[in-house]
Amino acid sequence: MATQNRIALIGLGYLGKIHLKLLFENTDWRLVGVYDIDQNLCKQLSEHYNVKSFNSLYEAIESSDAIDVVTPSNTHFDIARQAVIAGKHVFIEKPFTTTLKEAKLLQSLVTEANVCLQVGHVERFNPAFISAQPYFNDPRFIEVHRLAQYNPRGTDVSVVLDLMLHDIDLLLSIVPHNIKKINAVGAKLVSHSADIVNCRIEFENGCVANLTANRMAFKNVRKFRVFNKDNFLSINLLDKVTEAVKIQNASANSKNLIIETGKSMPKKEVIFEHPIILPTNAIKEELLAFYNSINSDRKSIISAVDAIKSLEVAEEIEEKIKN
Repeated sequence: MATQNRIALIGLGYLGKIHLKLLFENTDWRLVGVYDIDQNLCKQLSEHYNVKSFNSLYEAIESSDAIDVVTPSNTHFDIARQAVIAGKHVFIEKPFTTTLKEAKLLQSLVTEANVCLQVGHVERFNPAFISAQPYFNDPRFIEVHRLAQYNPRGTDVSVVLDLMLHDIDLLLSIVPHNIKKINAVGAKLVSHSADIVNCRIEFENGCVANLTANRMAFKNVRKFRVFNKDNFLSINLLDKVTEAVKIQNASANSKNLIIETGKSMPKKEVIFEHPIILPTNAIKEELLAFYNSINSDRKSIISAVDAIKSLEVAEEIEEKIKN
């Protein structure tokens, strides 16, 4: 496939402005212009970055090889559908769509058009999560807390699609087994849908995950803890810190922490490790991955199929809350 690097940015809200700065600075992409329904904002930012201000979504799609969709969740399907039908590659922020029906229809359109679509599950590119990859080994128990101070920006959808979807995606990426059972509870505080949710997900291999999402918290927390077959991981996605704890039979003259396990039982040593975490920008890295997928005919790191799997889990969690 010939290199296609003309990209148009759709949506100039809080996250859209971050994408705009990164696309402007990235030499791989050629940012051909921006579009937002707020035309005053669109023109203001286009002048600041010296890029074209599109008058319509149609014009933005026609002028590019790929579009970056950073708009409210309920607009994702329609914007992406128009771009895919026009044969354009699409990067789309999460949630992929707000319903499974829309997601599956969009997936079929992507397959038919033979274009690349990547969904913005940005935590996959979090350097703390990446540093933990070598330690994942048959996870047995996973505990996740994602807490956020109130921000009306994401309340057009439930906290499951707003926050918990990040952790559902991470969970499915490290536990490659079918889900056996889901239990969930939730509460509405200020929104029309749940603002606080806790769910328990049991996998067929015996792994259990306990996820909590709260967008009415006093402080921001993004912690992902994984108990593997032979180690324990604490991943702080917010502060970009990963700690690994290994417990094994104590070696002779070990200088590590030693645990007495009882009579006729071997002593154990506790090894603390702190993986190197590279100072990378997760959004920059996911946009680069999208670019590489387009120009190497590789499958997207987070494709429509991956996003649908996460949406299926999210939808079942929401059904459990309703019931």
